[in-house]
Amino acid sequence: MKTERVADTDVRYRRTGDGDLAVVFVHGFLDDQYAWDRLISRLTTPGIECVTLDLAGCGDRDAVEGPYDYDRFADEAGRVVDALGKPFVLVGHSMGAAVAELVAVRRPERARGLALVTPVPLAGVHLPDEMIEPFRSLGGDADGQRGIREQLSAAFPEAELDRLVATGRHMRPEAVRAIADCWNTGHPQGERPSAHAGPVLILRGERDGFVTEDMVDDAIVPRFTAVTAVSVAEAGHWAHIEQAAHVATHLDRLLAGAHRTDSLPDANTSRPQG
Repeated sequence: MKTERVADTDVRYRRTGDGDLAVVFVHGFLDDQYAWDRLISRLTTPGIECVTLDLAGCGDRDAVEGPYDYDRFADEAGRVVDALGKPFVLVGHSMGAAVAELVAVRRPERARGLALVTPVPLAGVHLPDEMIEPFRSLGGDADGQRGIREQLSAAFPEAELDRLVATGRHMRPEAVRAIADCWNTGHPQGERPSAHAGPVLILRGERDGFVTEDMVDDAIVPRFTAVTAVSVAEAGHWAHIEQAAHVATHLDRLLAGAHRTDSLPDANTSRPQG
């Protein structure tokens, strides 16, 4: 494993493996890049390089100033993808799924697929004020963050729960508030069908009370053309942590398909789109 920095930025990313297909992981609200480690350690697909990063205001970048919005997040994750210079699959959790889509549609020549883990709609969740305010107010509130995680999960490993609560507690209150507004308000591109034409794997925790089956069926699945939707048993909103082995099995299938893609273009000739 090695850590590198995107030139002329404070964005650092971790690289594991040296395959010709990059698998780039984008974390969700209050989380950090290390939330993917349980899943990554269970992947068995050969020839892949796994890459993680912290979004602005989160994890090791909790001191970074705003803005904290989808365009900034997609720009930073996209810079990581561009620095890698190879075909890629993006894996995003919750609001990270929206970021992953934005990155992929701007680089169609190299995008080989999307894996969306308990994804929120790119168009936004649109909770009313009285329902979004508890999320907006979680900055610095360790007990509140623990309560939300326990409420929306089914099998959160205790050690990882403690670690993520400690990580999330250090996020700036203004960052937490802005990021909650980001996924609640959404992005204009979510109002129309996705421009991503490749395969999409959607994994929803059966016991996720936030990203419900109706939300996935009504607001996410119809926007894509090649979707496989899977329900993960005994998992809530953090399916990739709660049932890492189950999620890894499905992700390995997507990655194997990406490896079978014919005639991969020269990564050096591709350019971001849109």
